[in-house]
Amino acid sequence: MKTNPALLALISLAVSLPAKADKFTLKDGTTLEATISSEDASNYVLEVQVTKSIRDERKVPKADVVKVERAQPDLKAFESIAKLVPTPDLLTDEEYGVRINAVMKFLKDYPAGDKAKDAKAMLATLKAESAQIASGGIKVNGSIVSPAEYKLNAYDLDARVAEASIRSLVAQGETLAALRAFSDFCKNFQSTSSFGSLSPLMQQVIKTHVAEAKESLSTLDARLKKRAAGLEQMSSEDRGITDSAIKEEDAAFEARLKSEKDAHQSWVTPSPFNKASLEETIRFGEAELVRLGSVKTALGQDGGRTWREAWAVIHNSGNPTAVSTAITNARTVGISPKYLAMLEEAAKVKK
Repeated sequence: MKTNPALLALISLAVSLPAKADKFTLKDGTTLEATISSEDASNYVLEVQVTKSIRDERKVPKADVVKVERAQPDLKAFESIAKLVPTPDLLTDEEYGVRINAVMKFLKDYPAGDKAKDAKAMLATLKAESAQIASGGIKVNGSIVSPAEYKLNAYDLDARVAEASIRSLVAQGETLAALRAFSDFCKNFQSTSSFGSLSPLMQQVIKTHVAEAKESLSTLDARLKKRAAGLEQMSSEDRGITDSAIKEEDAAFEARLKSEKDAHQSWVTPSPFNKASLEETIRFGEAELVRLGSVKTALGQDGGRTWREAWAVIHNSGNPTAVSTAITNARTVGISPKYLAMLEEAAKVKK
């Protein structure tokens, strides 16, 4: 998993905030946001931020100052790291490292600040969680799952991780990526509770995606005619250049479509100007809706529970017949070949 760019931006802000200015109130009612460059018994030399890029130095007699409100730069800096804890689910070890470095930078800059105690508590939490993640744990639903617990629940937990990723793609508007990820999800996790939870959302995503493809297909001829008419209205030179660009773009898309179909991509990239891609999107989408509508996960046929039972039998039973039966049960409820292979390998190791 790559580090979240938004997280990196947050950390960058947290470690590079400028010092906050003090507030000086003068006898005439004027207020100045400034930092003290120097002072003597009678005067302040203040650095005043005139604009974002211009700073001015002013000498102000102390006798003219009626009030000084000292800035607390550590409080402002702490605002930018305060939300690093509690951590979200599924952070990588690398992402924990970024957060740890940000908090350590804060403590280095403000070791005696009002928020130092809070920052130290945050650092302890981050380091403790990071150590568990580095050893093979995973954070799900706000709790760290140990490596041993993860293996016992691997089928369910992996499904939940994949489900969260797909939901995130949908929320970000990455429809094609979400649909492709869901196709892979179905191959591995169709017998999990996560499938039952995710399927209604993805059926709606598919319906919308297919509807958009149908709309594009229904208007394709009219749009192609309009484009051709627009070309005719251009000068000969501009028409030639534009026509060549369109043909080049169409050829590139045709090559991409062929590559995706040759690779047996479940969802091809649709183009509003490519009939074949729209027809393929509609055909596959409607077939998927029929398939998903017919899938039933019967009570008592929970793949996650069957995985746990099989894993426990393999590691605790020592009875070859019981192990064989447990693996057969896992196959019967539809646990995918990838995870069946993991059970079979574990059984070989325990022999």
